[in-house]
Amino acid sequence: MGELTEWRGFDLRPRLAKIQRAFARAEVTSADDIPILVNTPCYFAFGSTDKPPDYFTNPASMVDYQARGYEKHLHLVDDDYVPYFMPWFGTGVLASGFGSKVHIPEEPGDDPAVVEPLITSPADAARLKLPDPYRDGWMPRVLDAIDYARAYSDLPPGLTDMQGPLDTLGLMCGQARLFQWMYQEPQMVHELFELVTQAFIDWVKVQKQHIGEPLDCSNGLQGTVSPGAGVWESDDDLVLIDPGLYREFVVPHVSRIFTEFGGGSVHFCGNGTHHLENLLRIQNLAVVNNSPLGNFDAFAHLRKGLGTHATIQIQDASPVDPESYYPRLLAGVDDFRGIMIAMFVLDNAGMDNQGGYMPVNWDPYQVANRIVKSVREVVAKRLAGEADGRPAADGRRPSTVDHRGQPSAVGSRSSTEQVAALKEVRDRLIDFDGKGLQEAIRAALATGLAPFDIIIGGMAEGMSEVGRLYEAGEFFLPQLVMAGATMQEGMAVLQPLLQGAGGAAPVSKGRVVLGTVKGDLHDIGKNLVKLMLEGAGFEVIDLGVDVAPEKFVQAAQAHDARLVAMSALLTTTLRGMQQTVEALEAAGLRDQVQVMIGGAPVSREYADQIGAEGYAPSAVQAVAEAERLLRTTVGSGQ
Repeated sequence: MGELTEWRGFDLRPRLAKIQRAFARAEVTSADDIPILVNTPCYFAFGSTDKPPDYFTNPASMVDYQARGYEKHLHLVDDDYVPYFMPWFGTGVLASGFGSKVHIPEEPGDDPAVVEPLITSPADAARLKLPDPYRDGWMPRVLDAIDYARAYSDLPPGLTDMQGPLDTLGLMCGQARLFQWMYQEPQMVHELFELVTQAFIDWVKVQKQHIGEPLDCSNGLQGTVSPGAGVWESDDDLVLIDPGLYREFVVPHVSRIFTEFGGGSVHFCGNGTHHLENLLRIQNLAVVNNSPLGNFDAFAHLRKGLGTHATIQIQDASPVDPESYYPRLLAGVDDFRGIMIAMFVLDNAGMDNQGGYMPVNWDPYQVANRIVKSVREVVAKRLAGEADGRPAADGRRPSTVDHRGQPSAVGSRSSTEQVAALKEVRDRLIDFDGKGLQEAIRAALATGLAPFDIIIGGMAEGMSEVGRLYEAGEFFLPQLVMAGATMQEGMAVLQPLLQGAGGAAPVSKGRVVLGTVKGDLHDIGKNLVKLMLEGAGFEVIDLGVDVAPEKFVQAAQAHDARLVAMSALLTTTLRGMQQTVEALEAAGLRDQVQVMIGGAPVSREYADQIGAEGYAPSAVQAVAEAERLLRTTVGSGQ
């Protein structure tokens, strides 16, 4: 690979030397030793206001947009950015090679995305074969863009988005189904990981052949020139699963990939400190690329745990207040060796200090310079021994206590036999023992307990314990999924009895209309909220994804709902939440219906801004928030 040392009159050698020192984890004696790379414009469309309409269909358009933006950036921003061409086609390129359908965005602020799971059964998995990069899915588009950049541009191309085996299988199977299969079909899941890992390696090699770069370094990895790693892979889903599953299913395959390319970078957003030991197990790990998303204590714990084992790239979207964000983020960092800042400034959204997003109207280049100035000031103070920000804790969550022995909520009139029967129901649910749960339910019925008493005193209590374990960091998303699947096995025994109980309507804590807002096709967060709400005794009307404001209104009216709950993952779809609140107001429903919102880009501040009464940062907390909003007792009939 011919290193790009000069570009359009800009001498890049000092920048490259600084980046090389960070990859070598060299001593940091000055704030100027820290490489700060701010991406403006962003290569992705998420959060963009000015992407050309043919950005994803015309290589010349994509190359020209990025080149013009980089030239303007180098004139206006005092950072260490080294330009390269990112052939960006969303996060589903590898999955599309296997046959996953990709949604082409309707607006310039959206990215291509996988529409629906490809693998819904073991039979689907058995039919998969290695993709052909020259024929299958969106792979040929990527190669066409790389070839165009090499032929007609002075920008050196890099790799397209590289979702790792875990994230790719999450797209292909659906995360919830994949996690459930890790328990129920582990051999099949191992075979899927083998197949996708081989496809990943083959795909990177083909791209590198077209780029003309060696296996062990790259013109650019996720917005950053990379002299010390040949590949990157996104493992965003690692924050969702427990260390045992990640160690079994993922670590060997990431190690294989990084060994193939002489070192690699793992990317994830949020708190992944529960995987510190797993990260240290990955062979040839060169970089950990983390978006802390306001998890200040977790980032300090990550930095302390990794030490100088790997370079750490901090890669958030720009905070709305860089002057307060970076002092807090870097307060727990005492050793700056191997630290890089690699930020993205979105056109129309900024990150609040809680990891959520807020709509903004700013000049990205001015914000980029504020980031550079803020980081350099913080690092200078830290190197001088001055305290800045707030003390950082170790990032660990408190351990939970075992609530299995707690008395049931059914009432003091229950016999000792009935109390023991309800405890067995709770324990079988928490152990994900579906058949055992069905046997425990039948035994509980034999003691004279009513079906609804078993739901409330047994399964709902079990789901509450699952939620407590999740909040304590002892359970993760796969355990929530398994608990939901186990609960459904139990409901298969009780549902016929409930329907035949004298014609009485099912008793619930409240009726909730739930959906992902218009323009957003993500559903795992929504599905988990549904699972937890139903487990807690709510009746949920699930509208699915891409739900327009008028559909929320119609459903709230038709079902006489007390609560409308909305989810969003994309900043570009946040406006759908506000539009839904306004539509409920216009329909005259705001006195009867409360609104709760959640999702990665959402915060309490945004909820207040649009007039939503409730906000839940997780599916587990959605239950408590719904109960707070409704204040509805069991037996209200709604």
